[in-house]
Amino acid sequence: MKTIGLDLGTSALKGVLFDGEKIVAEGAREVTFIRDGEKVEIAPQAHWADCLSLIRELAAASDEPVAAIAMAAASGNTLVATPDGTPKTNIISWLDKRPSPIAPIDLHELVGWPWNGGFPLVHCAWFKANCPEVFGNSGQLFMNNDWLAFLLCGKRGLDHSSATPFFLQDQAKGEYAPSLLAAAGVSASQLSPLYPPGTAIGTLKPELAGGNLTEKTVIATGSFDHPSAARAVHVTKPGEVLVSCGTSWVGFTPIPERRVRKGYLCDPFLSSRGGPWGEIFSIARIGLSLEETIVRLAGKGDDRYKLFNDMALTEDGEARKTMLETIDKFKARLEGRPRRLVMVGGPSEGAGWRHFLAERLELEVEASPFAKQAGAVGAAMLAAQSIND
Repeated sequence: MKTIGLDLGTSALKGVLFDGEKIVAEGAREVTFIRDGEKVEIAPQAHWADCLSLIRELAAASDEPVAAIAMAAASGNTLVATPDGTPKTNIISWLDKRPSPIAPIDLHELVGWPWNGGFPLVHCAWFKANCPEVFGNSGQLFMNNDWLAFLLCGKRGLDHSSATPFFLQDQAKGEYAPSLLAAAGVSASQLSPLYPPGTAIGTLKPELAGGNLTEKTVIATGSFDHPSAARAVHVTKPGEVLVSCGTSWVGFTPIPERRVRKGYLCDPFLSSRGGPWGEIFSIARIGLSLEETIVRLAGKGDDRYKLFNDMALTEDGEARKTMLETIDKFKARLEGRPRRLVMVGGPSEGAGWRHFLAERLELEVEASPFAKQAGAVGAAMLAAQSIND
C-alpha cells in the first residue's frame, strides 16, 4: 500500500511517497512569505497550488493507486475562508508578530502550550478588532493544514495534535474551550471538527482525481510535526528521545500521562490509542547561529556541512568547540540519561554530530534513515493508519 505524507514546514513543504518501509519518492516546495513590517503572511492560492502539485508529483512515482494522504504541520497559521474554502484573507504565519489585542493569558494547563502572544487565538482577535467584516455571517476559520485537507476532500477535520497550537482547544478534553472561543470571537461552527491523528476525514474530490490519485484516495488527519517524526523513527516509549535539528533544536519524548510544566510543550501524541502523551522542549533558533559559524569556517558551498564535520572530528579547534557547546546546551535540557536517542534533520547526517553527542551522553546515537523527511514519513504512516483502522 502506497501513501503520501506531507510535512508542511515553516519555510518549505516536503513530501514522500511511502510503502510502509521505505521512501519511494520525495519532493519539496519552498514557501514564499509576504512581509510587511511585523506581518508575515502566505498567499493561500499559491500555497494550495504548491501542495497539489507536490501531491501529484509524488503520486506519479507510484506503481499503484495512492491509498491515503495525511499531513504533518508546523501548525499555528491562520486563514479565514468562505464555507466553500475560498480564501478571504492571506494565511497568517505563526512567525507573524503583529500586536495582540488580547492581554496575556495563562493558558498552559488548558491548551498544553504557554501563552506566546501569537497563533490563531491572537490572529482571530486581531481580525475582530481591525477588520470584523472578514468573518461576517459565514467566515470559516482554518489553519493551513485543515484548509488544504478540506480543499482535497470537501470535508473538514483537524487532529488534536495540530489543534494544540490553535490555542482554542481544551487539550485534556479534546474539544474547543468555550472561554477561548469567546476570547477569539468565534464559534465552534466556524471551525473544523476535532479528531485523533490518523482519522479518515473523507476521500479525494472527483475533479482532483487522475492517474494514481482516485476518488477512493482517503484524506486523513495528521499531527504536529515533531510527534509525526517520532512516529517515523518509533520513538514511542518513555525514556526514548527524538532530537530534531533544524532552525531550532527540538527534543521530543513520550511521557506516561499528560503533564504540563514550565519550559515544555505538551502533545496528545498516542494518548487517543491508549499510549503515551508527548513532551517537547526546544533550544530556539540555535540552528541560525550554527549556520553563521559553519559558513564562516567552511564557506557557502554545498559541501560546507561535511567540511564542518570533518573539521570537528580532526581538529581541536572552533568547529569542535561550537559542536560541543551546542550539544551541551541540548544535554542540559535532558532529564537523566535517555535509554535511546534518535537524531533527525540535517546534522543527523554528519558523523561529527553523532560522534560527540554519543560521547557526551554515553550512549549510542541513532540517525534516522529518513533524515529530513521524518515528519513526512510519520504523516504517511498516519495515512496508512486511517486505512487500517
